[in-house]
Amino acid sequence: MRNILIGFLTVAPFVLAAEGDHPNELFWKTVNTIVLLILLIWIIKKWGIPYFRSRRENIKNMVEEAQRAKEESLKALKEAEAKLEDAQNKFNESLKIAEETAKKEREAAVKEAEEIASRIREQAKEAVEIEIKRGEAELRRYAAEKALEISEKIIKEKINPEVEKEMIEKTLKALS
Repeated sequence: MRNILIGFLTVAPFVLAAEGDHPNELFWKTVNTIVLLILLIWIIKKWGIPYFRSRRENIKNMVEEAQRAKEESLKALKEAEAKLEDAQNKFNESLKIAEETAKKEREAAVKEAEEIASRIREQAKEAVEIEIKRGEAELRRYAAEKALEISEKIIKEKINPEVEKEMIEKTLKALS
């Protein structure tokens, strides 16, 4: 910075003198330029350099913070991927368990239905056998009644009072 100032101060009088103005005017222009340069240097040193340093530090901090955020994001991404994989594994396990449970329940339902059907068949067989026995008993009773009716009819036709008297006497003799 100093080299620039010294170079400027050395060249400035020659540049200003080339215009051909009055020497007093050249002196004051040179003084004004020097004052302006000193003022600019002072402003730059006072506010410019600290501003650029702080700006550099801010940028450096922002870059570091961005790197930390990136690392944290990558870490969070890995954790999320692990959780997703874990969730997928749990889902697959749950699906397998659900399928197995459904299969077992289906088998149990089929078995229960077969047992119920078997019991219904047995009950139907028993009901049929009971009805057959009831029918047979009814037929026997009916046949016995009809046989008795027919016998009575035949007996009434064949037996007359004399034969009846004779049979009663024989029965009485056999009993005595």
